[in-house]
Amino acid sequence: MAHSIYVRKIGNGCENSWKTLAHAIQTRSEAVLLARRLASSYPESGADPFKRVFWFRDRTGLHEIWAAPEA
Repeated sequence: MAHSIYVRKIGNGCENSWKTLAHAIQTRSEAVLLARRLASSYPESGADPFKRVFWFRDRTGLHEIWAAPEA
């Protein structure tokens, strides 16, 4: 099953506005690894194990990034 990587900004009502960053990634482990690497490329980043997402902060604010099966 192919997986995709999604990102969304957190705060100010932006939680429902997400974007697809990548798709057609062959395995879940590859997609999760890529999402983690993208988040950790920012100086301020981490993981939320309860929500199973990674997060990062850039000049525009706080963002979540995660991998999920393609719909």
